[in-house]
Amino acid sequence: MFLEYVFSKLKYNKNTKWGKPEQETQTASVPVHIDDAEKLLKERFLHSGDFVVRHLNLSGKTGKKEQAIIAYMDGMVRQDLLAESIIKPLIHSSYDLFLSPKSIGNRNSKKDKIDKINECILATGEVKKEEDFEKAVDAILNGDCVLFLEDSDKCSIIACKGYEKRAVEQPSFDVSMRGPRESFNENLRTNTTLLRRRVKNSNLVFDNMVIGRKTSTNICITYINGLAEPKLIKEVKKRLKKINVDMILESGYIQEYIEDSPFSIFSTIGTTERPDVLAAKLMEGRVGIIVDGSPFVLTVPFLFMEAFQNPEDYYIGIMYSGVVRFFRYFAFFLSILLPGIYVALTSFHQELIPTSLLFTIAASAEGVPFGSFAELSLFLLVFDLLKEAGIHMPKNIGQTISIVGGLVLGEAAIQAGLIGAPVVIIIAFTAVSGFVVPSIGNEITLLRWIFLFLGGSFGGFGIAVGLIGLTVHITGLESFGYSFASPFMPCRPQDLKDTFVRAPLWMMRRRPYAMATQDKVRENTPIPPDGEEKKNEEQYYE
Repeated sequence: MFLEYVFSKLKYNKNTKWGKPEQETQTASVPVHIDDAEKLLKERFLHSGDFVVRHLNLSGKTGKKEQAIIAYMDGMVRQDLLAESIIKPLIHSSYDLFLSPKSIGNRNSKKDKIDKINECILATGEVKKEEDFEKAVDAILNGDCVLFLEDSDKCSIIACKGYEKRAVEQPSFDVSMRGPRESFNENLRTNTTLLRRRVKNSNLVFDNMVIGRKTSTNICITYINGLAEPKLIKEVKKRLKKINVDMILESGYIQEYIEDSPFSIFSTIGTTERPDVLAAKLMEGRVGIIVDGSPFVLTVPFLFMEAFQNPEDYYIGIMYSGVVRFFRYFAFFLSILLPGIYVALTSFHQELIPTSLLFTIAASAEGVPFGSFAELSLFLLVFDLLKEAGIHMPKNIGQTISIVGGLVLGEAAIQAGLIGAPVVIIIAFTAVSGFVVPSIGNEITLLRWIFLFLGGSFGGFGIAVGLIGLTVHITGLESFGYSFASPFMPCRPQDLKDTFVRAPLWMMRRRPYAMATQDKVRENTPIPPDGEEKKNEEQYYE
């Protein structure tokens, strides 16, 4: 009863607010005098070493001088663009356009000094007039520069971002032999550009928002207007707006706050680092969440069968891709069940093992001081430790540690009589099978230990109960209102064409059920050609 009470309190509710609602920020107007503006800026940035204030003395043919300052963060702006397209035009251009006696100090004129500078002087692509001082500070923190003029209660935000960023490289997680070799990086605008290059559609939407009271992390919600369901878009924005935390450093922070079942083994939110994968998901009516500073993009809703799909499946022949996808499902069950089945057979159901194999196992276990459950538990623990060491060690020696360490420790353990040779074979099969489906590798590791405990404690009965519980758990999960087990449960025959095997592309004419209901037809290509088309082709070639 106590545990039920605790988990009932911890259970996620879609209407739960993760923190106190943020107070509305009070708008502060831009100071009229640049000395006051500079003082406020330096107070906000605490005299940071990378904060720069550039004083300008503007003068035109009329002889009237105008004081101005440009504020920016050193290292976050392009110095060449700042010098050639902003500072140089301001100093050397003719300023009679806005320094005439009629316009100076006349705030009732249709165009003030900031407007005339933005329209006639600055030679950059994106310039915006701003009256809110807080938004000007945010622009400086995001890598833009801000121009303040004397006797003006407005400022000009000039886009000149130029901070260092990682180049577009090959994917390190979603690896495939055929297909695009580009992956997302940590820059938000680079990621949106990579996606825009693949989806050249005016309906592709990038909806920006800021999360994190201290870090002010930029978040971008992307979807295709007319494909994504309005209720799905509304639900995503609703959950994101409820996040009230100090910092967001990676998309994993967002994932924990918005997923449906945070205490489940399986994640109900997908991740990808490939622009082609994100584009394909958006074309099915899904929604993507791009986080500045993270190369992994979140996709919702996420279904269980997506873990067994690989981008390469759609770039190669259907026969080979179908066989490989079946191997992935087989490898998943082999990796989570093999250790538990081995322990259950050797400890509870020896009569199910062939006699010759039973004698071999008994001979190899002679002199071993532990039972099969203890042997597998010990060696699985060693394997997981080696895997973690290989992941977090430097790349040059990480693979050496995991491979050589496994071989040396396994051979030494056998010679010392701590474990039997069949246990090493079982662990090897389990490890290789787990690497076949890397997208749910963490889930496989947890399930493997669960089924090992059930098999070692209750034998085949425990494994059967575990499979039933796993099935019930998967079918009970939801991802933003969609069944996690779809299209298996509830069964949707029209969506089974892309599950255990992949049907030809010309057969998958409709998008997944309940997604993109406004535009269900994906393609209508008459392939293979019917008899009339074949006849016309023969006449054409004759």
